[in-house]
Amino acid sequence: MDWSYEPEERFKRRRSTGIWKIVAVLIVIVLASTILIALCMTSLSPGEVAVVYDPLFKSYSGPYIGPTVFLKAPWQGLIRDFYTIDYIDMTTEARADYPPVTALTRDGVEITIEESFTYSIDPNLFMDLAKNYPRVDYEEQVLVPIMRQIVRDVTASYTIEEVISNREELAAKIEETYRRRIENDPTLKAIRLHDVMLRGIRLPDRIKQAIEAKIAAYQQKIAAEYERERILTLANATAMENIITAEGEAEAILLRAEAIKTALMRIYNATGDLEVLRIYVLLEQLQRVERPILIIGGGATPLITIPQSEDNRTGR
Repeated sequence: MDWSYEPEERFKRRRSTGIWKIVAVLIVIVLASTILIALCMTSLSPGEVAVVYDPLFKSYSGPYIGPTVFLKAPWQGLIRDFYTIDYIDMTTEARADYPPVTALTRDGVEITIEESFTYSIDPNLFMDLAKNYPRVDYEEQVLVPIMRQIVRDVTASYTIEEVISNREELAAKIEETYRRRIENDPTLKAIRLHDVMLRGIRLPDRIKQAIEAKIAAYQQKIAAEYERERILTLANATAMENIITAEGEAEAILLRAEAIKTALMRIYNATGDLEVLRIYVLLEQLQRVERPILIIGGGATPLITIPQSEDNRTGR
């Protein structure tokens, strides 16, 4: 028998087995690498910002601003947030983020003030924000509580009447104070405030009723003043009309007397007879008598008394 082929056959088997082992190892390495890369790969969508922290070395890296993809070790953590504009609503609406602020005025009246504000994050300063607020709870821990405190402090310097009449001033003072507090807070350097708005002021029912009563009384006062002015205007118009009428009548009497005087002078100058003047005057009077009369001439006394008209009785 020829045994020379056996060592060669064994060598081929061992070689084939080694190759398969190497291939298996390579496959395992590739799979493990793929899984590891998949576990280490992190992606951020548009509007997101993130910071990576390493609990072993107690270090931070970033910020990473989306949209982007980066790698981190499996043991490393990730702090992420949106840096786009966020709207915070502190009102009584059903979908509000937080309830409104209850505050006391200087004269002890409890009112409810509704506020809202918008803010965004500077992504380049997000690492500082993440170090101070690793749970990304700066909104409920700082932004909203500061707003509540400022609203109460500012409201306490106004009476209820000043709050109602100086709403714009109150809103401006709240906004100014809030902006200054946020800008001066060293832990909130990444926060950028945009709009701060006073949405509404809710008064107690008794204050509403008092205001409504005051408005009603004021309206009645205005109506009374209008009626008084109307009556005075009508009275003045009537008085002016009477004055104008009286002045017209007086002017007419003066003109008539002047005409009679001129006529008498002309008659006397023409005749030189006083009897003619008397007859002329009598005729002028007869023109103003309402019913005829009987007169006996020759200078005798009339049989019937000459009736006088209303003008004669009043001396006009």
